Amino acid sequence: MSTLPNKYVPVDHSLIGLTALVIDKLSANDTVSSLWNKLSGDQRIRTFDRFADALALGFAAGLLDFEEGVIILTSERGEA
Repeated sequence: MSTLPNKYVPVDHSLIGLTALVIDKLSANDTVSSLWNKLSGDQRIRTFDRFADALALGFAAGLLDFEEGVIILTSERGEA
């Protein structure tokens, strides 16, 4: 999977695009399992590995965090 979009990989299918999709679909009290259940049918995600890579990028970039097993946007805590 390509991290960045290029002339062969559209933004929607790049890792950055998938991370944006994950963040867009994230709602209050979502766990990894509940978020996966929301997104597993999306053709852009396709596999749990791609979903996990998108989450990992979100955590590495400081956009996502865990609080008591729930995924949160860091901006919801007032850090970003």
